[in-house]
Amino acid sequence: VHLVKLGMAMGARSEGAVHSHARRALAAGATPAQVRQVAALAVPTLGFPGAVAAFTWIQDVLRGR
Repeated sequence: VHLVKLGMAMGARSEGAVHSHARRALAAGATPAQVRQVAALAVPTLGFPGAVAAFTWIQDVLRGR
């Protein structure tokens, strides 16, 4: 559920929601690789710049910010 919501937050380009759903996905048992995969799958839809921004927001969470 949280991975789907993460994808939706990325599509909305909402930094706060991306942070929140990445944290929630990890807390629910998703692996960092699974969370990163959401960003990789978003590239064709969001375009490279949008996906890079979202990937950066995901990395913020994975680094413990």
